[in-house]
Amino acid sequence: MHEPDVIASTPEGRFASLGPVRTWILHHDRSLLFAVFYIGLTILLSVFISYFWLLAVVGVHVVLEWLKKGYLGYRPGLHRTAWTLWDTKFDLALVFLAFTLLSYTGIHAGVAGAQSASRVGLLGGRMAALSGRMAPIMARLARLGALLRPLGIKAVDLFFSARVFLFRKADMARAKAHEGYLTPTSEIEEEMSIPAHLPWQRGLTGGAWFALIVIGFNLVAVLVSPLITDHSYVSLLQSLGAKLHPWPS
Repeated sequence: MHEPDVIASTPEGRFASLGPVRTWILHHDRSLLFAVFYIGLTILLSVFISYFWLLAVVGVHVVLEWLKKGYLGYRPGLHRTAWTLWDTKFDLALVFLAFTLLSYTGIHAGVAGAQSASRVGLLGGRMAALSGRMAPIMARLARLGALLRPLGIKAVDLFFSARVFLFRKADMARAKAHEGYLTPTSEIEEEMSIPAHLPWQRGLTGGAWFALIVIGFNLVAVLVSPLITDHSYVSLLQSLGAKLHPWPS
């Protein structure tokens, strides 16, 4: 016998006794209030204090999603955990992006990121040590990077903020597309369909591929960073630990 594609049931009356808090947890991914708090806290705390708070906010969302899966009836164990992580993949992609930024920069988290001009200058300085012929060009890039650094810092803050906003918007779109049964559009309750399979056992959407590519690319970038920076793997872990302190000095 083949495993069914979905575990089907009807939600009529099923969530009536959950109470307001649990009901809100069921709908949190499409809640405008949650989106505002998520985006606001992530940007303010991460940009102006430490990326530790990005991990904290993402951790809270993972817990909410795990509780939600339990209320919906996902099977305990691997099935529930796998779908919890799968449906928070945009949050996890954001975390891996942060790890990459922190691995390649020694500056405060508030100005960490893709500082294009200054990053070119820094990379140029390192490549100049490997290639004498490129030294004059790279030196000019380094000076240009130093001049443009103040603009780069502001651009990075905007880039990070836009990234948080877009990833949250993508997650809300994912929830709206896959969880229509939570807010039926007619008086007749829609059938609730819980996937019986694991996320990777069926074809992936474009959004899923995008999130996986972002995670994979940044994971590789972190792993190879000691090969192209001044870090060793030990010092990389020590540096990440210091930069992820909740209240950096």
